[in-house]
Amino acid sequence: MSISVFNRFRSYLMGFTRRIRNNNVLVLNLGVAVFLVVMLWIYFKLVHYLVLLSIIAATFMFHLKNLPRRYEEYTRKLMIKSLLLTSRGLKSSEIRALRLALIYSQVLVVALSVISVLYSVLVGFNVILVFSTITFLCLLLFLLLLPNLLVFVWSSQRRVSVEVELPYVVILLRVLSAIKLPIYEILSLIENSIALPASAREVKFARKIATMTHVSLLSALDKVYANHPSERIANQLRRIIIAATTHADYSSIAERVFDGIYSWFESRVTGLIGNFTIIVGTSLFVYLFIPVIVSAVAPVMGGGLLMVLGISLTMQVFVFFTLYAIILSYYPSSLIIKPSSKLRIASHVALIGVASVVLYNIFSLVAGGDLPERWNYITLGLITSFTIPALVLSELEYRRVRIYDTFVRASSEALHTAAATGENPISLLERSAIRYGRRIARFTRSITTGYLSEKLRRGIIMRAPSTFHAAYLETLLAVFRLGSTPEMLKLFTVSYERLNTLVLRVRGFARTLEAVMAGLVAVIGGFLAYIDKVFTRILEIVREATGTTGFTVPLTIPFTYDPRVYILLDNLSLLSLLFISMF
Repeated sequence: MSISVFNRFRSYLMGFTRRIRNNNVLVLNLGVAVFLVVMLWIYFKLVHYLVLLSIIAATFMFHLKNLPRRYEEYTRKLMIKSLLLTSRGLKSSEIRALRLALIYSQVLVVALSVISVLYSVLVGFNVILVFSTITFLCLLLFLLLLPNLLVFVWSSQRRVSVEVELPYVVILLRVLSAIKLPIYEILSLIENSIALPASAREVKFARKIATMTHVSLLSALDKVYANHPSERIANQLRRIIIAATTHADYSSIAERVFDGIYSWFESRVTGLIGNFTIIVGTSLFVYLFIPVIVSAVAPVMGGGLLMVLGISLTMQVFVFFTLYAIILSYYPSSLIIKPSSKLRIASHVALIGVASVVLYNIFSLVAGGDLPERWNYITLGLITSFTIPALVLSELEYRRVRIYDTFVRASSEALHTAAATGENPISLLERSAIRYGRRIARFTRSITTGYLSEKLRRGIIMRAPSTFHAAYLETLLAVFRLGSTPEMLKLFTVSYERLNTLVLRVRGFARTLEAVMAGLVAVIGGFLAYIDKVFTRILEIVREATGTTGFTVPLTIPFTYDPRVYILLDNLSLLSLLFISMF
């Protein structure tokens, strides 16, 4: 009995030492850390940061061979395991490059840690060595976490991009189900879609899965949707695929799925409008009341420019990112206008130019410099020269968007009439477009004559200013090519009319928010000019009464008026307007 127990203990001990030797457990790291703490901190009396650097160097030195190998194995397994979740992964060459970067980072961390400890013991503390060690240690930790971060980012991007296009995919399925078009042909249309690239990637990915696993496309797509990071794809769109697999007619399922997706889309719009009070209230407090409080308190506090800059700028930046996160989480991405390359370049130039001028004014004042007498006019001229090109291009872009909006309204009315009367929808659309002007008539003519040409169809869809307009045009052109039956026209117009109601609500909210923000900045400027005159008058009264630039009241509160405070607040107000324009 005792011999068997001894043999069991010996085998356990041998296995334990084998695991330690292979670096499979954390005991080795803990043992080394405890030993170094005892020897260096207690016995040699080294400071704590040197002990920490020694532990880091020893830990990574013991794992120079094992850690990169395990890192590569873990990354490969993670890419395979998360393939259905992310629909993408790292190549073998990219994984090997990450392993090589990890090895170099380990060697640098160990070398810099040893050099930092020896230099600090023999010579003294060196900031550059310690900072370099911390930098490469952070790089090493980032490389270790990078595979998991990539999986998280890829799955989030996949979920968001597909959910943006989900209402339009369901409308396409709903409309085409009216003519009993086989689901494989509909999937081919989605796979070749220009307006819905994320949904096209999903079908292409399912086709690859079907080819590799030798199953049907519907089975592969069902498997892809079952493991999709979006719950709405797994719970809603998958129902249509299951219905198409088991039944020939899936129109009733598509109808119910559309109602569910529409309710979700409507809840997002309602949430955005419901948070309008929070957005406006926060903006009022930060961009109006804080400058009011600061401008009123600054002379009493001694007119400290750093205090004014710190309070105002910190709150402005914090609230900008907070409001941006709130709006972005609710605002439907498919309605965001895609600017042209010229407008994008002009906007970047305007933002950088205005920010440079404003920040130069702010930091010149804080640094104690005096701006020239007519610097306000120079600032105004620079800001105007930077913003005018962007404003002109924005107006041209807005007119282009209005053409598409007008066409959506005109075509919806014409197709609704065609569905009720049975008239040719293309002829009716061309006649009704004349009422909206020559530009709309010419644009309508290009669509009705070019839907049979693949190049013209691609160009029309790619020039659309948003996903909403592109999906509308692509579905409309598909309806024209597949026969334009009254049932198809009815489903098409009813679906997009319901969706367009929400679009108009969102557009109205955006215009109201822009007006409120611009009004806030205008009120700030007027108030600062008024308060500047008030304190100038107070200063004149103080000088007449005391003959000095300030006085002390019985509560020992100093009054020191510095007009630079209000110049600083003016520039901070311009910075507020710059922040608001980025919404």
